Amino acid sequence: MEKKAIKTINSIKKTLEQGPKSINEISQSSKINWRTAKQYLELLKQQNVVKETEIKNTRSFFYLDNSNYFKLYTKEKDKKTISSIYFQITKFCREKFNKDPTKTQAYKILWRINNEFKLNLPIGWYLYGPCCVQIFNSNENEEAELKKEIMAKIKSNVEELCRYENKDLQKIIYKEGNQKLYLLKEKLVTTDFKTKDEINPLLMDLIKLSPAECTETVTDFARATLLSSWDNSKECFFDYLWPYIALINFRNSLKAYYGENINLYFDEEIKETQKEAQLQILSLIKQFK
Repeated sequence: MEKKAIKTINSIKKTLEQGPKSINEISQSSKINWRTAKQYLELLKQQNVVKETEIKNTRSFFYLDNSNYFKLYTKEKDKKTISSIYFQITKFCREKFNKDPTKTQAYKILWRINNEFKLNLPIGWYLYGPCCVQIFNSNENEEAELKKEIMAKIKSNVEELCRYENKDLQKIIYKEGNQKLYLLKEKLVTTDFKTKDEINPLLMDLIKLSPAECTETVTDFARATLLSSWDNSKECFFDYLWPYIALINFRNSLKAYYGENINLYFDEEIKETQKEAQLQILSLIKQFK
């Protein structure tokens, strides 16, 4: 591809990092004529790099990063920072433990670094706690120079956290983050409930702590569980309900970085996940009617 074309495409991507834009807005920002902008956008759409939507009756486009979770983009500066932190995590882990860190370890360490140094990176709470949009692969490059204080913290966190297995580490971070919903999920994972009286208070807490958007579905699950038993319902919880709850939680916890535009990336997935959860709950209820 010619240098001019690459430069134009990168300019379009940078424009779309600010959120969805119309062809006219992209044309003005990238300093190309409307027809050229349209041609590039059609090409990028075919390559699944941009997606078209309609905003206020205007044809608009938003950027898809196929290397990230849910194809969410990461601002270029942040992308380099994250890659460099991942690089150092891997380097220190190999030096100390002679192995690569797991994704869980990398995300939890990055979460701590992000909080301490207020880096404002795209990290949300997903299935097993803090998760960065930019996927960890353990083969990242050092793309940005990190401050000495950050380097020191990465090293000390690797030495502390990479000693733990994923499940133990998750519990540590749930407590550290004071995440009551995740601590409740952990209790549901590890407790063998014998009676409905034992499970009922936790189901009520699940309804209270879950995002408001999924209250109705969680309530239906609680009713189905009390109608049958936790033994019959727990598979539905782990395989269908928790992924639905966590998906909404992940989206909500990333709004500070992406704003309301994040809904463009999650709406379809959330609807599908909710539908699957509701079908499984309905199946539970039918078994015990």
